[in-house]
Amino acid sequence: MKHSVLKPLAAAGLALFLSVPVYAEPAKSLTAQGVMLANEVSRKSITEQSSMQMTLTNANGDARVREVLMLIDDTNSLARKIYLKFNSPRDVKDVRILTLEHENANEDDDRWLFLPALKKVRRISASSKGESFMGTDFSYEDFEVKDGVVGSKNHTYKFLREETIPDALGVKKLCWVIEALPSTEQEIRDSENSKRIIWVEQQHFAAIQEHYFNKSGVLFKVRTSSDVRPYTTDKSKTVWRPMRIEMTTVESGHKTTLIMNDFKVDQTLPTKIFTRQYVETGEL
Repeated sequence: MKHSVLKPLAAAGLALFLSVPVYAEPAKSLTAQGVMLANEVSRKSITEQSSMQMTLTNANGDARVREVLMLIDDTNSLARKIYLKFNSPRDVKDVRILTLEHENANEDDDRWLFLPALKKVRRISASSKGESFMGTDFSYEDFEVKDGVVGSKNHTYKFLREETIPDALGVKKLCWVIEALPSTEQEIRDSENSKRIIWVEQQHFAAIQEHYFNKSGVLFKVRTSSDVRPYTTDKSKTVWRPMRIEMTTVESGHKTTLIMNDFKVDQTLPTKIFTRQYVETGEL
């Protein structure tokens, strides 16, 4: 299948492009980067919140369950803010994490971690973003919006093929398969990935599968997303979000499953939550 080569979509052009349902656009009119930008728009609200169930399962099937509050502020669409608070079990209760992204793709995001046992906040450096996120199969990097208007400036994209695959719940989806490569010196240096292969389903532009390759070019993690549901924002826009996300480490067979419960979009969130001071004190 051949695709026409278009100029990269600017933010204003992207808004116009998505003024009609994106899934009605013929595939041949899109670049690979255009698909990834449309993916960001199709899932992005102003704010979101969820009581997230996080299950860590080893290769023997032994599982540990955590409950996590997740709050996201996308008021500035180019500088996302993410706040996570662990509510249970006891060994991780009251751990708090804040990520503040920057509009400039060349600036390192700010990441703050509060560990109640130490009663102090520590900064997570860009060179450490590939580390495991609280013992899960996700890294800190995996929580970045890597392929949106800002993140895509650090990557190049290429169509590989069209393919129908089942999502994690067995529902078959027709997808574009896209290769994403880090393209800037900083991203090549700091990212744990030498490349990613992304399956974007063609109806709602949801990324339902992603393969991660390490610096040696070896597949080391697989993410699947399923149970994609529509939510209406306060501007009557429909966003599409997966309620189930799984990340599996290939070598160990260890898996982390995220289930979004009580998911809400565009609820008012106090701005002070997204500050270093709140991460440290937990008080508004």
